[in-house]
Amino acid sequence: MTMIADEYVFDEHPKPQEIEDFLESHPQNNLLQHARWSQVKENWSMKQVVVRRGGTIRAYAMILIRPLPLGLSLFYIPRGPIANYQDEPLIRFLFAKLKKLARRSHAVTLRFDPNLIDRAYPYAQRNQNHDEHHQAAVVQLLTGLKCRHKGYTLYLREATQPRFQAVMLREQMDWAALNAKTRRSIRHAEKCGVTIHEGETELDPFVEVMKQTEQRKKIHLRNAEYFKRLMTLYGERAVLMTARLDLNQRRNQIEDQISELERKPEELNKVEKEQIINLNREQEFLEKKLSQGLSVVTLCGLLALIQDDQMEVLYAGTNSEFLTYRAPYSVHWKLFEKARKMGIQRCNLGGVEGTLDDGLSIFKGNFPIQIEEMIGEFDLPVMPVLAWMLDRGIALIKTVRRWKAKTC
Repeated sequence: MTMIADEYVFDEHPKPQEIEDFLESHPQNNLLQHARWSQVKENWSMKQVVVRRGGTIRAYAMILIRPLPLGLSLFYIPRGPIANYQDEPLIRFLFAKLKKLARRSHAVTLRFDPNLIDRAYPYAQRNQNHDEHHQAAVVQLLTGLKCRHKGYTLYLREATQPRFQAVMLREQMDWAALNAKTRRSIRHAEKCGVTIHEGETELDPFVEVMKQTEQRKKIHLRNAEYFKRLMTLYGERAVLMTARLDLNQRRNQIEDQISELERKPEELNKVEKEQIINLNREQEFLEKKLSQGLSVVTLCGLLALIQDDQMEVLYAGTNSEFLTYRAPYSVHWKLFEKARKMGIQRCNLGGVEGTLDDGLSIFKGNFPIQIEEMIGEFDLPVMPVLAWMLDRGIALIKTVRRWKAKTC
C-alpha cells in the first residue's frame, strides 16, 4: 500500500528495535513504557502500537491488558502514551485509534497517565506558591476527547502511579551539593561501622527488610518471587543495595570509646559525659539484640532499575529498630555515587504524598531533590456504565486491602 506522506497511520505491529530507538531519543522516555516492564506484570498481556507519519514514528504506547470476567478487559498505559501533546491532530488521531482498539478488544476503559511534568521545583521551595498548571492545555485537549481527568490528586492511594515524585538530577549527585545535616548523617553511619553491600546475594536480606517495612507501615508490598523476577529480568540493569551492621564489632568499638574517655586524666566536660551516657545506652541495646541471637543485622535496602540514562528506585525499606545508625542516608548516597559514575542523568526516588510533609518526603528532602508533579491519571471509558462499576470496584478493593493491612 502506498503511504501518503502527510497521513497518519496506526500501526499495531511495529518492530521492537524501532520502538527502542524512538523511546531512547524522546524526552518522555521512561521505564514503564518499555516492553521489558510488561514481563514484570503477572496476569497482564501487552500490546505495542505506534502512529506513523511519512513512515516515521510520531507517537507510541505500550498497553498493558488485564483480563476481566465475561471476556472483558482493562487497557492501561503507564506513563504514556509517548507523544507530542502540543500536536492536536496527532493526539486526536491517536486516541481515536486507541479507543477503537480498546472497543475491539472488549476493554471496559482505557486508563493512562502521560509522562508529562505539570510543575517542578526544589523540595526546599515546597512552601512557595506553585499555582500555575503548565499542562492545563493538555488536560483541556484530553477532556475534550472524552477522557476523564482524575484531577490533581494529592495522595498516593488516589492513583495507580504517584503524581508527586522525588527526583535527584545528575548535577545534584555531588558531595558539595548535600547539606551539612545529610553529610553528617552519612559520616555517622560510616563511623558506626555501617557497610554497604550490592548484588543479587542481597535479595534475602532485602526481602526481610521489606517485610519489616510492611508490618511497620501496615501496607502490602511485594513477595520474594516478585523481587527475584525483577532481578532476573533486568540483570545488570537492576541495582540491589543493603546496609549492614556487625553488632559485635560495633559493641567492641563502643567499649574502646568508653575506655578512652574514662582514661582521660582531666575531668570530663559536659559533652563527654553525655557521650558516655549515650554510648552506655547503645551498648545496652546491642547486648539485648545479641542475647536474642542477632549478630549481623540488615538495617535497610533499596532496589532500583536502570533504563537508558535514567534510574528508578522502585522499593526501599528500613529496619526501624536501628534508625539511629542513619543507614538509609548512607545507602542512598552510595546509589547516587554509582548513578553518577554510570552517567545517569536523573534518579527517580519514587512517589511521595502531595502534602510533602510526611516522614518519607522529609527523608528524601534531606537530599537536594526536586519535586515533580505529574499531569495525573485519565480514563477514557469505552463501556461507560461498566467503566464506572470497575472504577468503584477497584476503589473498594484498595480500601479492603488497606483495612486488612491495618488490622493484621
